[in-house]
Amino acid sequence: MNTEHRIRRKAIAAILAVVSAAGLAVSTSACGSSSAGTTTVKVALTTATDEPLWKLVNQNLEKSGSKVRVKTVAMKSAVLGNQALASGDVDLSAQQHYAFLNGEIKSKKYKFTVIGESYISPLNIYSNSIKKISQLKKDDKVLIPNDVTNGGRALIVLQEAGVIKIAPKKNDPANGVYPAQEDIISNPKNIQIVPTDRNLIMSSLDDAAAGIANANAVVDYGKSISDAIFAVNPDPKKSINKPWINVIVARTADKDNANYKAILKAYQQANVRSYMKKDSKGAEIPVW
Repeated sequence: MNTEHRIRRKAIAAILAVVSAAGLAVSTSACGSSSAGTTTVKVALTTATDEPLWKLVNQNLEKSGSKVRVKTVAMKSAVLGNQALASGDVDLSAQQHYAFLNGEIKSKKYKFTVIGESYISPLNIYSNSIKKISQLKKDDKVLIPNDVTNGGRALIVLQEAGVIKIAPKKNDPANGVYPAQEDIISNPKNIQIVPTDRNLIMSSLDDAAAGIANANAVVDYGKSISDAIFAVNPDPKKSINKPWINVIVARTADKDNANYKAILKAYQQANVRSYMKKDSKGAEIPVW
């Protein structure tokens, strides 16, 4: 073989290698990244409380012989997590309940699909100054989350506690209808309801009579769920709680991805359930 032929063959081999690498990159972008025989799937989270759960998921994947592994990606908010999922920066989202997800899909036209349910996180009332909800005084301040879905859920909690009443037609979170302050039809003590960043409610309790906080935020702050001055029954079997069940979400185009199914199976195992019940301090109640 002459020199010209050898040069030509090397050039063709180099081009084929580049094309092959590009094809591999395209084929793995929708279902995680591959390295040394292992596929890594990025999962968006917004609470540190969930990190141990996903470590157990990776242990379960390894024990099953799967080559799939999860890499959690911390997000400052569920809104940012959904943006990352839509753009392909993460592969799955495990950071929101049905109500929040449905609101995001409705307003932003995301093509997302729930591939599995995880847990329900109680939303209760806490205080540094009173022991019972009946001790609220006229014109007291109560902090609630400042996003539409969790703020609406907090108003429902206040109604359950007997503090306010909401117009019935404005209380249907299962169908994307969340109450707002203008939907309050009775507030005998003229309670001042103050929308607040949900991550700041527990640290701001000295500035208000009470605050309504998600259980994960309570535990992250170092408090116990049992510290609540009013708690709603979080039984996931009750239809009223269905909108607040947390879910694992994929882009609709990838909903049947085999790697994602392996992750869901590894998630919904007895050791993960046991951790939720014993070690999450009541912040997570498994629903499967």
